[in-house]
Amino acid sequence: MNGNNNFLYKLHLFKDCQDYNLGLWECPSFIFLILGLLNITAMIGTYFIANLYTDQPEMVALIVIAISTFIFILSHSITQSFDKLAQANKMKTEFVSIASHQLRTPLSAIRWTLNLINDNRVAGPAEMNTYLTLIKENNERMIRLINDLLDVSRIEMGRLSFSPKQTNIYVLVEKIVKTSAPFAQANNVDLSMEAPNTLPNVLTDPEKISITIQNLVDNAIKYTKGKGSVKVFMEADNKFVKISVKDQGVGIPESQQKHIFKKFFRSDNIMKNQTVGTGLGLFIARSIVEGNKGKIWFESKEGEGTTFYLTLPIYK
Repeated sequence: MNGNNNFLYKLHLFKDCQDYNLGLWECPSFIFLILGLLNITAMIGTYFIANLYTDQPEMVALIVIAISTFIFILSHSITQSFDKLAQANKMKTEFVSIASHQLRTPLSAIRWTLNLINDNRVAGPAEMNTYLTLIKENNERMIRLINDLLDVSRIEMGRLSFSPKQTNIYVLVEKIVKTSAPFAQANNVDLSMEAPNTLPNVLTDPEKISITIQNLVDNAIKYTKGKGSVKVFMEADNKFVKISVKDQGVGIPESQQKHIFKKFFRSDNIMKNQTVGTGLGLFIARSIVEGNKGKIWFESKEGEGTTFYLTLPIYK
C-alpha cells in the first residue's frame, strides 16, 4: 500500500482497508464516503434545478428528499456489496494461510522421518517404532484438519446433517474423560468428572456431540499451563442436561471474547502459548450444539481460566 494510504491509517480512517488488505478504491468505507459526497452534490444540484422549474418550496423539498433517498439506498447497497466482497477476500486469504501453515508442519515431519528411514539411519526396532508413531500422529493431524475444513464447508452450505437419537450422555462423557486421561497426565493436568450416574438420556447425534465435548476437553488441557486441573461437571433440570468443562488455563482476554466462536479466530495469549491450531474447533462446536437444539457459552478471565457450558435436550 502506498504512503497516502498509510497516512490515512495513522489517522484511523478507512481502517477496514488495512483489515481486509485492500487498496483505497476497494475499501468499503472509502467508497461510502465518495458516494456520500456525490449524494450531497446531487442534493444541491437537484435543489437548484428544481427551483428553475417550480416556485413551490414544498415541491422542491419533496424532489430533493426523493432523489436523496434514492441515492442513499443505492449507495448503501453498493457499499454492502463491496463489504461482502472484502470479507470474502479476507476469509480466502486466512483460509489459504492457515491451511498451508497447518499442513506444512506435519508434511515436513513426515518427509524428514521418511528420509531418515530411507537412508537407513535408524538405530534399531525401538527407534523405528518411534518414527512410525511420529508418522502416524502427523498423518492423523492432517486428517483432523481436512475433516474440520470439510465440516466448515458443510456448515456454511447448510449441509451438515444430524442423526439425533436417545443417548446416554453420562456414558458418552465418561468415555471421553477416560480416553483423555493420558493426554492430561502428559501435560501435568488433573482431569476429573463429577456427575450423577442417574442423569437422564438426551436427544442428540452422539458422534458429532462427542467431537464437540472432546474438543472442549482437549482445549482445556492444552491451555492449562503448569500443574492445574480440568473438571467436567454434568447436571440436569426438567428440559436439559448441562455439561461444563472448567480449566485453570490462560483464559480469554475480555476484549476478544466476542470473537471466540468465529472461524479461524485464536486469541492473542493463546497464540503465544500454543502455535498449533486452526481456530475452527469452537466454530464447529457451536454449529453442532445448536444443530442438536442446544446452547453453548462460556465464562472466562484472563490468567485464571475458562469454563465452557453446553446444554442438550432431554430425551422424552
